[in-house]
Amino acid sequence: MLSKYTDFKEKDLEILRFILKHGIVTSKQIQTHIQEDGIHNVYRRLRKLEKAGMVWKKKLALTLNVYFPKRDARDFLDYPVTVANDTTMYTAQHDLIINDLILHLKAQLKNQKFDYKTEREYRFELLEDRGKAEMLKKWNEIRETLPDFVILLANHTIAVEAELNTKTVSRLQKKIDLYAREIREGKYTDVWYFVPNGTVGNAIERAKVLVAKEWANKARSAETEAGVNVFKQIGVKSLPEEVRS
Repeated sequence: MLSKYTDFKEKDLEILRFILKHGIVTSKQIQTHIQEDGIHNVYRRLRKLEKAGMVWKKKLALTLNVYFPKRDARDFLDYPVTVANDTTMYTAQHDLIINDLILHLKAQLKNQKFDYKTEREYRFELLEDRGKAEMLKKWNEIRETLPDFVILLANHTIAVEAELNTKTVSRLQKKIDLYAREIREGKYTDVWYFVPNGTVGNAIERAKVLVAKEWANKARSAETEAGVNVFKQIGVKSLPEEVRS
């Protein structure tokens, strides 16, 4: 059984780990990740992984193919993530934008020791060793509490959200209240919200002000042990043009 995998090269495995980590990727994102000069080399490696039953391809749009991992890939590499059978168009678009944002930030922070954990990796940690019914129940409980991904730097742990559409104030307040508590508890040092326009950004800023006022009315401390105001650590940033386009 394992003899068919012996011709995998390190770059093949690097691609496979990247697909498992993200769940859905494009060939261009793979090319950027492995810093491959030619896209045809990426296609050649992907065909090898497809033939070995490690990944599968789907046409998402007229000129866009996306790649998903199979459970055999997770088992082969013993990689700690959940593996989905498919995805909706809306979820796929969101996930692909997250991939682009991660790759952009990795390039921007290349002078620092950059690592990151995807939402899928966190999900697996929280749902591991649960039965199917219990897993679904737990996932429904935690799905609104997880960031899109977390950046791990030497002295910073940054929760990142790509907020692409305006959500209700109550929903935003609930998430910001959670992040404020997690910053105060030391789980994160910062939270970055990336938004496509001022409308979405203003909604987040308004929700942040409301939560801060609510904390003040309840005499809840908004400072960490180091004396840092937690709400000042929750920032709104413009989604980079190269990620939007």
